[in-house]
Amino acid sequence: MKSMKSTKSMNMMNMKRRLSIPGVLAHGLAISLLSSSMTASASTPTPDPPAANGAFAVELSPDGDGVLATWIEPDDQGKNAIRFSRFGPGIDDDGEAGLTWSDPRTIHDGGGLFANWADRPAIRRAPDGSLLTHRLQKIDGGTYAYGVMLSRSTDEGATWRDEGWLHDDERPVEHGFVSALPTPDGVLFTWLDGRQMTPQSDDGHGDHGDSGGGAMALRTTLVPTNRDDVAAASRPPVSIGLDGRVCECCDTDMAMTSNGPVVVYRDRGPNEERDIFIVRRTADGWTAPMPVSRDRWEFPACPVNGPSVDAIRDEMVVAWFTAAGEAGPRVLASRSGDGGTTFAPPQTVARQTIGRTDVVMLPNGDAIVLWIDRREPGSTTFAPASDSDDELGSIAMRRLSRDGSLGRVHYVDVMNLGRRAGFPRSVLVPGDETSGRPPSMVVVWRDETVGSLRSKNISLDSID
Repeated sequence: MKSMKSTKSMNMMNMKRRLSIPGVLAHGLAISLLSSSMTASASTPTPDPPAANGAFAVELSPDGDGVLATWIEPDDQGKNAIRFSRFGPGIDDDGEAGLTWSDPRTIHDGGGLFANWADRPAIRRAPDGSLLTHRLQKIDGGTYAYGVMLSRSTDEGATWRDEGWLHDDERPVEHGFVSALPTPDGVLFTWLDGRQMTPQSDDGHGDHGDSGGGAMALRTTLVPTNRDDVAAASRPPVSIGLDGRVCECCDTDMAMTSNGPVVVYRDRGPNEERDIFIVRRTADGWTAPMPVSRDRWEFPACPVNGPSVDAIRDEMVVAWFTAAGEAGPRVLASRSGDGGTTFAPPQTVARQTIGRTDVVMLPNGDAIVLWIDRREPGSTTFAPASDSDDELGSIAMRRLSRDGSLGRVHYVDVMNLGRRAGFPRSVLVPGDETSGRPPSMVVVWRDETVGSLRSKNISLDSID
């Protein structure tokens, strides 16, 4: 949001100062250990998503025995469309049964799309079998006035019907960084909501300060399963506030526990602390915000680097980036065994990283944490984070076992460190008992060298 616009240059400059100072090499022992343990993960040959050159802002969501992927795709005239494909059991080009991508379909190719690298559209399977998507749509009133538009398909994406705004306001301010979670009653959404903020000033940017300008908030609502009545579907469901002052443009994330849904996000404290918080929905309603960890990272702008969460039953893992303290930039992860009520002290999963985490829980209670590392595969040195195309790092992952032990660091592939490359995404692909295919993890990312999307399907046994 604002840090992707007027404050973007400031926050990236500040971040580069923190990440590229000579002190980053002070952790020589940690770097040496990490270097010696970094290995390639075994992956089966995986076709890349059927996206055209220029595709970016990929997002994944589970879908039964497969995975749904969405992305933004520009055409020759620079007009952006939102497209999707399903990765799952099928017949490949050679006539063999296996995991493959479906032909792409278009969700939205009309005008008014607000497209950027960090705030990604996504698709979810609703409990009634329909497909429900969200996108950022411009609101009259300024360049950076936009809201979250919902669309639904009842024919597997052949046609789509807009259902109106996700949020119950149409103020010309920023709304975005949406997470969604299917529930028995519908799809639960949460997002960053700027309705408390001052609408855009003459320079086109909203006021993110608290001196009469208001703050970014976290809100939630449930989109019911059955919204067949067009008139009813066009009315936004009533939303409620979860936290009145949060980081302006960091991802949110959600997971379902046996006790109900949880939301994790980056909070904004009174002294610009950017710690990771959680709220839980219980039988008594939503809980008050609670820190997952008190890193006390003071940062005077949004780092565009939110947390990730996944859960199975009451076991949960949250992963996030921080640059707090003398330890420097790193990825932390914390485990909860009671549905997010309490958390173990965080563990350092990686050092010298630019973050952009993802996490996948496995059926046995282990978790796979994924991030962007500042080292290229096979390298023992680190390059400073940069927006230039020639600065490369890697997609890395590591197993956090149920007993708290950390496995080796594995790399997936080379990845550009700049903003345009975006966020690598990962989802568990269930196994198939009939064919004997074991569960695996698919990773999708934007490859700057080819300017489009790539994917790998990785054996879980190879991530030791």
